[in-house]
Amino acid sequence: MIFPKAKKIAKELHWHVTKDGVFGLYKGYFFNVSDASLLNNPQFKYVVATTGQLTEEQKSQIRAELDANKKTLKFSNVQINDSNVFFQFVENLTLTKIKTVYFLLDFLVNIFKKLDIPEQNKCHNCETKEDINYYDLNNSGVILCHICFRKIEDDYYQAERESYSESKNYLTGFGGSIVFSILGIIAWVLVAVYLERLASAMALVIAYLGLKGYQYFKGRRGKLTKYIIVLSNIICILIANIATVIALLINEGLTLNQSFMELQTNEVAQDILYRNTKISFLLAFFVWIWILFLLKDEKMTIKLARKINLKNRKP
Repeated sequence: MIFPKAKKIAKELHWHVTKDGVFGLYKGYFFNVSDASLLNNPQFKYVVATTGQLTEEQKSQIRAELDANKKTLKFSNVQINDSNVFFQFVENLTLTKIKTVYFLLDFLVNIFKKLDIPEQNKCHNCETKEDINYYDLNNSGVILCHICFRKIEDDYYQAERESYSESKNYLTGFGGSIVFSILGIIAWVLVAVYLERLASAMALVIAYLGLKGYQYFKGRRGKLTKYIIVLSNIICILIANIATVIALLINEGLTLNQSFMELQTNEVAQDILYRNTKISFLLAFFVWIWILFLLKDEKMTIKLARKINLKNRKP
């Protein structure tokens, strides 16, 4: 979602928007402004200045100017890349003020002009100024000409087709999830038997391994993917708990068959299995919430950007 302060900047500067941020030209230079997800802790606002290819000397001079004025600019972190500069404003106790963002933009414009960094009111790919437009590229703003837009769109379409053709099916992914989780099951039993420690926390490891196993075996990406991963987690956690109790009984001198019988008839063994399984599911629950509701299939997308709705703007 776009936060109110970012919306206000977009309205004042007639900028375009993505799902989570705003972007556009400011005095000839190009900026993206956005807030981190609500789930991030701590919260932060970030500003990305597109510069085009920077020389090492330009990077060094930008770094020197920013280091000398960090306190005045009030940013928390900065990262100078080959073609952009990334700023982070961590918001622990206070929120970043709009005037702080504008002050940074003005400061950067002055530096860029002083260092002869060209304005970015052109295609950010081929640098032409003909037939350009504003695009939402993977939830980040960019200026592209029509030819570069079509090329990127075609590349994304081809990559998506190749990715889909490489993805096998749900059953393959389910199998991969189980295979990877076996490592967690083995570690779970070893910790419980030889270290004599409650191993239910390994449920988090199994949940993670299940996700990675599904991805590694290139299971089909679709509506059922999340549920299949969670199902494999549940099965593996149950197996791990049962295997742990049986291993503990064998460690006490029982045979494998006797251990299975005890698990079916002995109330103490059943109670241990029930309590450990309950704790395991409770710990894994947080990972499952992330998988079911927050984990998204990150598809590469490019589309024409839209401007913020100005209908309710006061004259």
